[in-house]
Amino acid sequence: MQIKINPTRMELLKLKKRISIAKRGHKLLKDKEEQLLIEFRKLINIVKKEREFVEKEFIGFCEKVLVLRSSISDIEWKSLMKVSSIEINYTLNKKRIFNIPVNEIKTEITGSFIFNYFLSPFQNYLIKEGMRILKMLFNLYELENKLISFAEEIERTRRRVNALEYVLIPNIENAIKFIQLKLEEYERTALTTLKHLKLIES
Repeated sequence: MQIKINPTRMELLKLKKRISIAKRGHKLLKDKEEQLLIEFRKLINIVKKEREFVEKEFIGFCEKVLVLRSSISDIEWKSLMKVSSIEINYTLNKKRIFNIPVNEIKTEITGSFIFNYFLSPFQNYLIKEGMRILKMLFNLYELENKLISFAEEIERTRRRVNALEYVLIPNIENAIKFIQLKLEEYERTALTTLKHLKLIES
């Protein structure tokens, strides 16, 4: 996109100030992009390790639940689902990291785990284990959401950097060259006119 300009000295001064600001902005955005990439790579490693750990724990928990399910009747299973007096609620809030909006999940556990003597120790253990796994899943969600937010911000920053580097700055530079050429042309025309006037006067 070409910049519409009037080839005047005032316009030339404005464009020189504008390109100076654009270059400073480009450097700041480039530095921001590099810092975000450093943090993003660190976060990838954290999320990868956490996900592997949570998946392993979750699969282990599901296997234990399947063992329990296969060893009891449908009636016992349905009654087991109603045993716990624990209720888990969560709320999503926004927090900013490096000025990036990230979802923060807060869990609220109402009630408390009471060992039920009508259940086997294994059944009581699974209830507590389920609570632990759920908290881990919430934590993993928060980490992965943070990773997605960083990726989106990196993409936005990269687009701005590219827009400055390949569109705005080259357009301003071309506009400056155009004005300089026009001003030089005006000066040559003015000098030629003066020479003609002097010849006529003499």
